[in-house]
Amino acid sequence: MAFKEKLSSTFYYYQWVVQTRKLRQAFPRYKVMPVEECICEIISNRKSASRFGDGEFRLLFPEHYLEFQENSEELRMKLKEVLAGSLRNHIVCLPEQFCSFRKFDISTKYWWKKFINHYGGRIAPFLDSHRIYGNAFISRFYIGFKDKSETRVQRTVSNLKKIWNDRDLLIVEGRYSRLGVGNDLFSNAKSIERIICPEKHAFRVYKNIYEAAQRYGKNKLILVALGPTATILCYDLAKAGFWAVDIGHIDIEYMWFLRKATEKTPIPGRHVNEAEQQESLDLPEEYAENYIKSILLQIPGSP
Repeated sequence: MAFKEKLSSTFYYYQWVVQTRKLRQAFPRYKVMPVEECICEIISNRKSASRFGDGEFRLLFPEHYLEFQENSEELRMKLKEVLAGSLRNHIVCLPEQFCSFRKFDISTKYWWKKFINHYGGRIAPFLDSHRIYGNAFISRFYIGFKDKSETRVQRTVSNLKKIWNDRDLLIVEGRYSRLGVGNDLFSNAKSIERIICPEKHAFRVYKNIYEAAQRYGKNKLILVALGPTATILCYDLAKAGFWAVDIGHIDIEYMWFLRKATEKTPIPGRHVNEAEQQESLDLPEEYAENYIKSILLQIPGSP
């Protein structure tokens, strides 16, 4: 982008911020841990974590749905239960922008301030301004930040990898998520096994996913990448005494970092719902054998 365009964009943003400030005045500044502190809390206290992003908040209301997840009364009730929950072994994670915009680039600031303009008044009743929340951006550590330096990102990735260092992992993921395939994100794990779930409308078969995670997740760290279903699953597994972390987007963010991407781009072999286009979903041959061997169970979707 040319300098004049950047200047124009920056000028427009600050002008817009001033013009729309009243829309955000009643939205509290919530207490959200920094990313590194949230990671430490997960490790030190063996806490499960559920992340709320814009999609989960939209699904609190019956008129909204996502491309990959339909809405339902049961889904709404479960999401509200997670937000209100206060388990000792579980942490609810909110977007860091509910606390501070300081670390983020202009496009990310604009996006989240616009979200608060539209939804802040509706979601505030579900939140507690006195509660300390985890940071939903534990798995979104690259693309939206002003500082995309290798030093900062590698430090965060190194800390994240401590969560599963020398641990047996059960990854519960969508069909085209393929966490860690073709990169070293989980290279320090002791072992990796997977449950493959539907890539769309996974909550339709939630009972099957939950039962499978319990069956295969004993004495393992369970990592979940499954949209709003992951938010609910990690809470329910925590209630049952399991250690489960909602880690969706981590693999895509890491791949963007490795590619030095400056915007949300497609990744071959992955479904990237936030990219405007999609690459081939075919799994590269050199990774197929180990990936297939790691699969314990494939749960079919419901029509």
